[in-house]
Amino acid sequence: MAEENQTEVLIIGAGNIGRVYGYHLFKGGAKIHYYVREHNKQNLINYPLIMHGLSSVIRLCNKTSTEKFSDYTVTTDKDISNGNAPNLPEHLDYVIFTVPAHRLSEGDWLKTLITFINDKYQKNVYYTSPIPDETGMERLLNMGIDKSQLIAGQTNVCSYFAPLADQKYEPRSKDIIEKDNEEKNPNKVIVFCPTIPDIVGNLTEEAKEAADKYVNILNKGGLKTINIKKDTEYGINALLAAPLFTCFAMFNWNFYNIGRNLDTMSLMTASLCEVSSIIMKKTNNQCNFLVKIVPFIPTLLFASVLILIHFISLYVCSFDIEAFCNAHFKVKLGEQTDYWNNIINSEAEKYDVDITNFKKLIKQYKETSKKDDTKIFWSIIQPQMNSSRSDARTPRRCITMCCEQRLYIGMSNIITPIGNNC
Repeated sequence: MAEENQTEVLIIGAGNIGRVYGYHLFKGGAKIHYYVREHNKQNLINYPLIMHGLSSVIRLCNKTSTEKFSDYTVTTDKDISNGNAPNLPEHLDYVIFTVPAHRLSEGDWLKTLITFINDKYQKNVYYTSPIPDETGMERLLNMGIDKSQLIAGQTNVCSYFAPLADQKYEPRSKDIIEKDNEEKNPNKVIVFCPTIPDIVGNLTEEAKEAADKYVNILNKGGLKTINIKKDTEYGINALLAAPLFTCFAMFNWNFYNIGRNLDTMSLMTASLCEVSSIIMKKTNNQCNFLVKIVPFIPTLLFASVLILIHFISLYVCSFDIEAFCNAHFKVKLGEQTDYWNNIINSEAEKYDVDITNFKKLIKQYKETSKKDDTKIFWSIIQPQMNSSRSDARTPRRCITMCCEQRLYIGMSNIITPIGNNC
């Protein structure tokens, strides 16, 4: 009997989710290949990826395990654009996208990559993503990939680069932190915690066998995953995150303060109703049950739940939920605000849904962001000016420092670098 070829997996992106999937697929018996931007290549090649896994979301039940992962190859965007990727295998089974959806539409790198893979492997590859894509992977169909090659996904793993800023609880022990610091590894340490099982769904009957195989490898590697045998609709449902994240970011993800501000909470719940209406019209009411019940959740109940989550984060969860969300989602929201805003506005117009409250929420968020950016600017500049008032070079030093810190101030919805020509 001929020996079965080892499963070959190309992971697009080596961030926190890409590393979690790469490690567990490797443990499950697959051979891992990362696709990254050229400037990340040397760090991935020369240093291992360090990961700390939390065994439970409950603090008292949690045990932390440390893993080092370096059994992978690295291919870069430059390799693909030059048409020469010697580290890629002779056959390839899966391509997994672990980068945010808005990155997929930036530039021509995706089209170049898909063309290269199609030419090299004659479309004998399956594509999936645990990250939400609002197009429902339609962008891949538009690039010549057949629907029978697509496998929907949804990650439920919480993972982050450690340590979190302003965290009130650190799941790593002092010994582990000391070892991490001694490593002097330019690849940031990540902490990850599986919650409920990850979800996979084959979109066609032809992809069922490949989806089941993928699930088996992940489960064998220790990441619990199930195949629901249909679209996870992760990208469609993710539209609901826009009003949530927008509201939460205005309070730096302090759920206690959010829950107490009923004016903003009311605006957020009204915005959720508008976005849920878009999703229901878009899917002809064939959508997730959660989307359908959103309009019936009272603001006070929502506020009470958020306040409860605040105390769970402080005393129960094995990692700081609020610090995790603030670090993980606030930055992404800053990058993606206009991206998601444009999608929701476009969908609202297409399906004739009034989104007055959502527009008010976005406006309030942007005004708050400008105030926060101004505070950050003056918190850096003012001490320098106060300490060196008699020095004529002070303004120049302040601007130079801003340039070094890569401080960006949002003005009129345009991100402008300060002192870019220093």
